[in-house]
Amino acid sequence: MKKNLIVGFTGGIGRATAIALLNRGEKVVAFARDAKKAEKYSEGLTGIEIVQGDAMQIKDLEKASDGCSRLFYCVNVPYPLWQTSARELINVSIETAVKNKMKFVLPGNVYVYGHPQQSLINEGHPHAAHTRKGRIRIDMENMLIKQARDSDFVFTIVRFPDFYGPYVINGFYDKLFLSALKGKRLTWIGSLTVPTEFIFIEDAGEAMAIAGLSGKADNRMFNVPGYSETTAKEFLKELVKQSGKKSGISSLNIPFVIALAGVFDKTVYEFYEMLYLKSEKIILNGALFKSTFGTIPATSYSEGILKTLKWGKEIFGV
Repeated sequence: MKKNLIVGFTGGIGRATAIALLNRGEKVVAFARDAKKAEKYSEGLTGIEIVQGDAMQIKDLEKASDGCSRLFYCVNVPYPLWQTSARELINVSIETAVKNKMKFVLPGNVYVYGHPQQSLINEGHPHAAHTRKGRIRIDMENMLIKQARDSDFVFTIVRFPDFYGPYVINGFYDKLFLSALKGKRLTWIGSLTVPTEFIFIEDAGEAMAIAGLSGKADNRMFNVPGYSETTAKEFLKELVKQSGKKSGISSLNIPFVIALAGVFDKTVYEFYEMLYLKSEKIILNGALFKSTFGTIPATSYSEGILKTLKWGKEIFGV
């Protein structure tokens, strides 16, 4: 049986994809810079081979990809490093996939679309990014498209809204869950009332595995929505309810204040550019994915929040 290489295993989507593949009897090679962290992330999972290496070094990736037929690119680059590292990192993995004839599977996001031009965004929505990070994501996806056009390279892009769930540690959603467990105030950055959606990380991993393993997804892009349309306020109220504590809910939705904070914090500065995502209705249409594969993984918000809180108690020791 051929193996599946996950580049960026020590992240929410990398781990969730690995679980979905393992549940289907697939073999998984978990590639990570930090072997000890990878071992921690793989606790309770059987059938994973951990390979330590640097995703910037093609020799490390080539060694890890021996016997693999697919490469799931789940690398999470911190916002401040996107401009200097995002394109270079993915290019190394693309070169490895081309050389070893591996299918390339990428989790996409909505940055490429820019301001929404449809009430439900399908795969035909213009890629009209107005932000630096959105344009970088377009460049990354175009690298895959060009390679497929120029050779027998095969790719699939599975596009998601914001992730939440176990091992989603991005300095925002994980902090909300930790605050809820401690009964502290939950501060949302952006609008509390604009319609939005979130996807439970294990649903995203399922969608990655479904599309990644299927020839129906070759050289195609798919949008996968969250469980349902909601608002940040409704999501946070459910989080407070499930936590059993009495956290208050507030929002920081003044662009000037956020921009000012960005002067002193690079991560906040980078987040400021993407603030429109928290103030405009951006809902994905999953019709193509469902018609192609017959299903859309969808965990209810109440169930997903409960599972995440359980994980949070264990990981944070609360």
